Amino acid sequence: MYSKALIGLLIGRVATTVIASTMIVGIGWHLYEATGNAFDLALIGLFQIIPIFLFTLPAGWVADHFSRRTILLISTSVQILVLVVIALLMNQETLNKWYLYSALVILAIGRAFFAPAIQSALPNIVKAEDLSKAVALVSSLWNMALTLGPFIAGFLIAWLDKDFYWLLLIFGLFNILGFSLLPEFKAREGKKSIKLSDLLGGVAYLKKSPEVLGSMVVDLFIVLLGSVMAILPVFVKDVLNAGPEVLGLLRAMPAVGATLVGIALTRRKQPIQQNGRALFIALFIFSCSIVVFATIHIVWVAALALFIYGASDMISVVLRSSIVQICTPDRLRGRVSSLNTLFISSSNELGDFRSGSAAALLGPVTGALVGGIMAFAVVGISMVVFKPLRQLGELKLYEDDQPEAETSTSK
Repeated sequence: MYSKALIGLLIGRVATTVIASTMIVGIGWHLYEATGNAFDLALIGLFQIIPIFLFTLPAGWVADHFSRRTILLISTSVQILVLVVIALLMNQETLNKWYLYSALVILAIGRAFFAPAIQSALPNIVKAEDLSKAVALVSSLWNMALTLGPFIAGFLIAWLDKDFYWLLLIFGLFNILGFSLLPEFKAREGKKSIKLSDLLGGVAYLKKSPEVLGSMVVDLFIVLLGSVMAILPVFVKDVLNAGPEVLGLLRAMPAVGATLVGIALTRRKQPIQQNGRALFIALFIFSCSIVVFATIHIVWVAALALFIYGASDMISVVLRSSIVQICTPDRLRGRVSSLNTLFISSSNELGDFRSGSAAALLGPVTGALVGGIMAFAVVGISMVVFKPLRQLGELKLYEDDQPEAETSTSK
């Protein structure tokens, strides 16, 4: 399973995530420090989701018709350039938040093309029987990067303040190196002419696959309504009365939990037999963790709640990612993955906007508690509405979707 292509994908994925997770912690801290307005944190999510909405369909079409390797290299280059711009903005005497939001818009455009390319590339470079383990491995290392990023961000902010952004450029070199190791992939959709029916191919497939659609919709609403990550700077400052070191700790705890669970999943010898049931159990535990975080204001309890938050979410991520990638034919995987990215980004970024707005209107404690209650409601309603997903058993890959890592994409 550990081919050069998979190692390259892992290196690039980890480096990309370290940059993104570290940078976003710094942006949240410095922006709230500069303005003191929780709504400004909400706008971070809003300005990152708008480009995802605009570019979802073309990004999926591009991932199905052009070299996924080239798309990844271009997207990560955009991330590095935006990092340089943000470093320059943060070191100005007065932070212009609108320039900062503009940089985040450009970053989000790159992400819109990056996500479907990297999601749809994985099934091309591993064998069918190894795909679930590969999904767990990628997700585990991704969460390790999420752990490392916020953890070092908290201490680097305390040590270097706004100069720490420049250090992140080191990881940009690993970005380029990792994705350069990927081979070109043969595009299963050879036509390059764009028709509306081609752009909407992923949408048409979702209508015929309630399991894939259900997995996306459940993730959208439970994270949209329950996420607490965006308000951590407010929670740390105003509720726990702590500093950036505690922010780094709490921001890292979900990724710590997710990483440990991910490692356990990669070592699992037998495939999960009842994927739907396991998914909804994980989502129920996820909802419980939000309520505990919102109601008990002790640092170690908050850290434990966020640990469980990340651990349960990791199980959900692996199950949902496996459903999307295994239950979708490769010729449509880019377009379906792009829609999956839209759902994920909507849940994450609009979830940040929702939680930030709720914190501004209701206060961080009440806003987080309401989110946890709504997460419970999502679990209950989804179990009824998406019955095929709840009853989903063992996953099976399309027979014609075998890895084609040694073939090339025609230009």
